[in-house]
Amino acid sequence: MAPEGGPAPKSRTHPFAAYLLGLGVTLLVIIGAVVTYFGVTHSITTIEGDARQHALAPFYRAPAGWSSAPVGALLRSEHVAGVPSGGVGWRVLYVSQDAAGAKVLSSGLVFAPRGTPVPAGGRPVVAWAHPTVGMGDQCAPSRTVDVESDVPGLANFLSAGWVVAATDYAGLGTAGTEQYLIGLAEAHDVLNSVRAARGLPAAQAGTRVAIFGHSQGGQAALWAADQAPYAPELSVIAVAAAAPATELVPLIDHQWSTIYGSLIGAEVLVSFPHTYPDLRLSAVTSRSKAKIDALAGRCIMSAAIDIAAAKVVGAGPLLDRNPLDDPAWRAALSSNTPPTPTIPTLIVQGTDDPVVLPGTTSLYVRGACDAQAPVAADFIGKLGHMKAGFAAAPFVFTWLQQRLDSVPAPTTCGTRLPVPVLG
Repeated sequence: MAPEGGPAPKSRTHPFAAYLLGLGVTLLVIIGAVVTYFGVTHSITTIEGDARQHALAPFYRAPAGWSSAPVGALLRSEHVAGVPSGGVGWRVLYVSQDAAGAKVLSSGLVFAPRGTPVPAGGRPVVAWAHPTVGMGDQCAPSRTVDVESDVPGLANFLSAGWVVAATDYAGLGTAGTEQYLIGLAEAHDVLNSVRAARGLPAAQAGTRVAIFGHSQGGQAALWAADQAPYAPELSVIAVAAAAPATELVPLIDHQWSTIYGSLIGAEVLVSFPHTYPDLRLSAVTSRSKAKIDALAGRCIMSAAIDIAAAKVVGAGPLLDRNPLDDPAWRAALSSNTPPTPTIPTLIVQGTDDPVVLPGTTSLYVRGACDAQAPVAADFIGKLGHMKAGFAAAPFVFTWLQQRLDSVPAPTTCGTRLPVPVLG
């Protein structure tokens, strides 16, 4: 107690307590930044969530004789709730192929409008390719509670009378290893999701297809457009990509040592050696395979918290060395940069994106324009990463309507790019 009439004694904070407080504040700031940039909708595992995943698991198990079915074959479907008014949705299991051509199981979602007129030949289909969510089965969009929130522009697509096919990617939700950022595998999953949608009689899906993807899904969308001859019965007319992971070499070169490099790097360290057995983990990281698998297997929010917490207490990045310094890693990453577009292509990129760096998108657009590809690019100021998918959706909706109506596609080639190329 202070002496009568005297000043109250100053409170003192123990130095260690102050240190912990500072760590806590820093951790919250880092986590907040990650959540802001990634727009995380996939929650941390809970007891309730575990019970839900356990109940869902039988749907994703391989049915007997599945490998004898043709690629794109619909193996199983069930209705899902949470679809926009005027629409109906299904969870689906279908046959796809990995990058080497082996048959694999993939899951996903299909949405269709109710009651809208069906054009001759069936409804147009939008194939949606989602961004990075984590490699754990529980992270698959078709396993989430709010399925509507995973597809930007879904309500508009359905109101226009279009079917939406949204792959999870093989190995995400189903048995096996997701071939994360492996272009051919992602392309197969996207195109086979359209085939699976056509296997649902109630969807009345036709053969005219547009593709839309974001981040990892932007890369997948561009690869799927390039690989359209893989599904010759489909007519792929246009592709739109928001903040796409295109130029992987400069992107990894600038991001490998950052928190974003660690977050995405875990999935790359699982996927690429699985796909390319000559790649050595020891060439790029000292972390054990078990620790890498554990981090990659978490949904992105949980993984982000782990990485942020480790950074606060002084841990270094996941990668000890730049993968590009190893010739085998450089070649594998370079081979998964999407080819030059050959059909009308829209690229939307935020100028404040700290994940897919805008300069790498500029590099891809410049290369496409140099090759006289039918490309239009829209760079949006003060836009980060995950919000790019939702920010792009209204533009994509209008742009795709024009392509479906056979309006000639505009190009921005010949105009100055607003973001300098990052090589």
